[in-house]
Amino acid sequence: MTAYSYIDSDDGIRSLIPSFERKGRIAVDFEGEFNLHIYGEHLCLIQIFDGENFFLIDPRAPGVTEKGLEAFFLSDTEKIFFDVQSDASLVHKRYGIVIFRIYDIRIPAVLMGYTGNLRGLEERYLGIPATEGKKRNQTSNWLVRPLDPVQIEYALSDVAHLLELKDILDHEMEVNGLQKECAGRMKRAVAVKTPSPPWKKIGDWRRMTKSEKVYVKQIFIARDSIAKRFNVPAVRVMEKHMITELASDPPVSMEALEKRLEKAPPRFRKMLVTSLWSALEKGREELSGNKR
Repeated sequence: MTAYSYIDSDDGIRSLIPSFERKGRIAVDFEGEFNLHIYGEHLCLIQIFDGENFFLIDPRAPGVTEKGLEAFFLSDTEKIFFDVQSDASLVHKRYGIVIFRIYDIRIPAVLMGYTGNLRGLEERYLGIPATEGKKRNQTSNWLVRPLDPVQIEYALSDVAHLLELKDILDHEMEVNGLQKECAGRMKRAVAVKTPSPPWKKIGDWRRMTKSEKVYVKQIFIARDSIAKRFNVPAVRVMEKHMITELASDPPVSMEALEKRLEKAPPRFRKMLVTSLWSALEKGREELSGNKR
């Protein structure tokens, strides 16, 4: 088992920052919850390697607050990630924090023609064979405490070789004269982007008719409000495909809607019928107003 320090307080986080800043750079990765076990997106674990020692910051520990996390994310230490966009987006959406001094090694890797995952990159440049079980650990429940030793080992392995890979890829950029191109892509890649509304990710949004888009939005919001109330992933309330099916062929009565939802989980069915009928009414009103 890899040795590591477990950090469960703001004071613990702040005590690490001076050491990290003296080293100048650290390898960082996150584990999160993305509507798989409960409602919403949650930062569950921050794993760090400073070149000598491993650390786990537990954002779910009672002693860790946004102030402590902010101190870490805004510290003047280069934070080296692999494929940082989803991680940076999560921190921004959850805490309103823009992570300072990010370096994403996926950018130079892509410039060298590599488009695979971290394990493949380690195999390509370090000769470390890719291991099984990545998908299983990605979908495991990172909310549960204490964490399983297998989860911890997996989490730490994600930062174990990032510093070494950065040095190799920096050399590749220099040899191939790609430093300027890499810097430009890095700046664009780590910039915080305003996320599109989540209902625009349902189905083929660009090909939908105007009325379908209106109904998808209202149905999505209604389903999401129920999921949030019961603290469950929205897919457990109603399968995603039902949103587009109801939007493309809206029921003309509550009875017809109830018939369409007969396979919905009994726990949510009654509330779904009421909420979705209200959503369809809002959609009809919006479309009627647009026509006028």
